[in-house]
Amino acid sequence: MLLRVFKSNHPYVIFLIPLLGVLFWAPSLFNVHYNIPQATVINYSYLYKLLFGFLENNKTLSVFIGLVFMIIQSYILIRLNFKFIFIESKTYLPSIIFIIYSSLIIYYQQVHPLLVANFFILLAIDRVFIFDKEKNKFKRYFEGGFLIALGVLFYPNLFYFIILLWLTQILLRTFNWRELTSSIIGIVTPIIIYFAILFLLDSSSIILSDIKLIYLKTPSLPKFSIYSLCAFGVLAFILFISIISSARLVGLKKVSSRKYFSLFFWFLALCLVLFYFHPSFSYELILIAAIPISIIQTL
Repeated sequence: MLLRVFKSNHPYVIFLIPLLGVLFWAPSLFNVHYNIPQATVINYSYLYKLLFGFLENNKTLSVFIGLVFMIIQSYILIRLNFKFIFIESKTYLPSIIFIIYSSLIIYYQQVHPLLVANFFILLAIDRVFIFDKEKNKFKRYFEGGFLIALGVLFYPNLFYFIILLWLTQILLRTFNWRELTSSIIGIVTPIIIYFAILFLLDSSSIILSDIKLIYLKTPSLPKFSIYSLCAFGVLAFILFISIISSARLVGLKKVSSRKYFSLFFWFLALCLVLFYFHPSFSYELILIAAIPISIIQTL
C-alpha cells in the first residue's frame, strides 16, 4: 500500500517526504543512537570550513541542517524527473529511494561536505541532460562545468564527476569537441578565480592544502554490525535485481528513457569505480550514488 502511495503523483505525497526523512534521521536528530559517533571528516576544504565550520561544535544543528539539505535535494530530484521525464510516468518514488539511500549510513547524518556538493551535481544535471534539439548547448555545458567546480570548492574530489558531463555528450547526442571545451572552461574558471583570491590574500598554504585533499585517504568508519551488513546486503541485492530488470525492459521504452537509463547506469558505475579504486573516497559516496540509484530502481 505504501509503495502504491509513493508511486503516485498525488500532491499530498510531497508532505510525506519530509516525514520520512525525519523518521530515518530521528536517531541522529534526537541523539538516541548511543555509542555510534558521527563520521569524523578531517581535512575540510577551506570554503567549507569558512561557511560551515561553526557546526563542528553543534552536532544537533549540523544534523538538522543536513536533514533539510537532503529533503531539498529530494525535491530537486522530483523536479528533474518531471522536467526531463527520466521515468515515463510522473512519480515521487525516486525522492523516497533517494532519502532511503542517503540515510543509509547513520555516521553521515550531518552536514557532510559531499552533501553540500550534491546540490551542484543536481544543478549540473539540470543544465546538461539535454538532447540535440536544445539550443545554447555550449552555454549549458559551460554552466554545468561551472556548477561542478563550485561543488569542488566544498568537496575537492567532486572534480572527477566532470566525467558525468562528458558522458551526456556521448550518450545523449553526437559528441562535439566545442561542448567538451566549454565544460572544461566552465570547471576551470571558478577554481582559477578562487585560487587567485587566495593568492592575493597571501594564503597560498590554503591552496596547497585544498589540492592535497584530492589524494589524502579518507578516515575509515567504525566497523558495521552484522545487522547493518545484512541490511546493506539486502539493498545491494535489490539494486542488482532492479538493474537487471530495468535492462530487460528498457528496450520497450521510448528512446529518451533508454538513453537516460544508460546515462544513470554509467553514473552509478563511475561511483563504484571511484569507491573501490580511489583512496580518497569512502562510504560517503553513497550520498551521490543515491541519485542514479533512485532513478534506476524506479524505471
